[in-house]
Amino acid sequence: MAVGGLLRGLVSPARGAAAWLPCHEPFASWHPWLPLLPRLRPPASDGFKLLFVLLLFSAALAEVRYIASSSMAPTLRPGDRAVAEKVTYLFRRPCIGDIVFFKVPSAAQNYGVNKDVVFIKRVLATPGDFIEVRQGQLIVNGIALKEHYTATHALYTTEAMRLPEGHVFVMGDNRNNSCDSRAWGPLPIANIVGRYMTSFTRSSFQ
Repeated sequence: MAVGGLLRGLVSPARGAAAWLPCHEPFASWHPWLPLLPRLRPPASDGFKLLFVLLLFSAALAEVRYIASSSMAPTLRPGDRAVAEKVTYLFRRPCIGDIVFFKVPSAAQNYGVNKDVVFIKRVLATPGDFIEVRQGQLIVNGIALKEHYTATHALYTTEAMRLPEGHVFVMGDNRNNSCDSRAWGPLPIANIVGRYMTSFTRSSFQ
């Protein structure tokens, strides 16, 4: 169908096509070359654009973080790279057992931790839960948790407490070497920036 035929269905006859197309004169001068444009376009441009969009999209959904300390050993060791995804907590709250990345709360800064540091710890109690530790045994809502993921058993005790709304209790798997909720209290859920998915060991990069 001719362009004029299309425009008659879209443009008021009183104003005409010229009034509807503010760039009608430049359009008239170069539109005969439009069929040639696909041949002038670089062959890989669409693929490059798609890859660029996917990279931006993936960066918004996940990121790789370097493990700098042994606080999560043996699950994660210094030098490992861990993948943090940012989607899960858009649909649900953190659960017991989740390993999370988070911005340190203000209370942790009293221990000399820089406010821009991102920690990684395991969620062990959620809002409304009662939590305590007796001689190294973690008890949540009166039930002793079986923790197969921890490092050497540690003998420590914490007083029983109920977690306030909007907070979780986090600890490192290496209980003898972890600055966590035992020191600075419950973690605000708002501080969580991602959930641990998987990791790559140092040997993978050698």
